Amino acid sequence: MLRSSSILSKSLICLTVLTGIILMFAQSAVPDVSVWKVLLYASGMISALAICLLSVIFVCASFNQWSLRHRAIDTGWLWFNANPPGLDTLRKPAGAVTENKTEKIQ
Repeated sequence: MLRSSSILSKSLICLTVLTGIILMFAQSAVPDVSVWKVLLYASGMISALAICLLSVIFVCASFNQWSLRHRAIDTGWLWFNANPPGLDTLRKPAGAVTENKTEKIQ
């Protein structure tokens, strides 16, 4: 329980500091706009970015799980056009006949 409250307090401190930095920058960048309006726009932008990031994470995780369920070897290798070197020889059982049917795997 102590760890979760520590993480929460650290997060709130970090959020407070970031809010202060944004407000200081906004006051120097656009002095005619009120602080509350800048805070509203900044929180809206941060929320939109967080939603986009979570959407990308969800889609990538879903695709990786789908590909692994459909017999993908490794989701990192999906970007390449072939299996990792040596994987085809490891998959074949000992003594299996290769493509040219003359060589046996030992």
